[in-house]
Amino acid sequence: MNTFSSITNFLFHPSYTQHHSPIVLCDFDGTISVKDVTDTLLSHFGQDGCDELEELWVNGKIGSQECMSKQIALMDASLDELNEVLSQIEIDPDFKSFIDYTEQNNIPVHIVSDGLDYAIEFILKRHGIKQLPIFANKLLHNNARSWRLEFPYANKDCIKKSGNCKCNHVKKQQYFPQILYVGDGTSDYCVSHNVDFVFAKDKLVNYCEKNSIAHTQITSFADVTTALEQAQQAVIPVMMVKE
Repeated sequence: MNTFSSITNFLFHPSYTQHHSPIVLCDFDGTISVKDVTDTLLSHFGQDGCDELEELWVNGKIGSQECMSKQIALMDASLDELNEVLSQIEIDPDFKSFIDYTEQNNIPVHIVSDGLDYAIEFILKRHGIKQLPIFANKLLHNNARSWRLEFPYANKDCIKKSGNCKCNHVKKQQYFPQILYVGDGTSDYCVSHNVDFVFAKDKLVNYCEKNSIAHTQITSFADVTTALEQAQQAVIPVMMVKE
């Protein structure tokens, strides 16, 4: 596992820092949010059949797009009921400070999630965060108690058959000198092979270790902020010499 001191080899290369910055892509469920949002909603409002679909997905018999589409269709909730549950979901207490730091240093941050766009927007807005680009599955409501999903970021060639192909999103960011990723679980495995550096939590730590993916283990977004600060401080003296 890479330490904070070693990741300066991956971040803020002196040759381009004056003109460009890396981009940070963040998973949401379990990474920014404390709980998995979809699992929380299904535990409150999911009807018979959700657990069977989950088992099929875990066993690799269906992809996450098919699993989530069918699970959300089994959800029975009014908009007010849904919002009441969403209002109880907390986020990493250090995420707002991380966003403040990236804004001050002109580092773009995108949320790339195989979760629910409406839920992500609602939760972030409740915590005073409104400006982040969000790429996620589109949750739609029929104004009664039924819900469905659309998949604007699906990719028919996606290896994991995800609703939102994170690897495809990475391909669209290739004009950035480096792509950094923050994640925690299964939906982050594939994309971790296609970025420059990973800040990993939970299951993603072991996955990165087993697959020799450049990464460091984090417990919160405070660790990511610290790593970016240290990398930037290490490179500034080199830039001053070059000037």
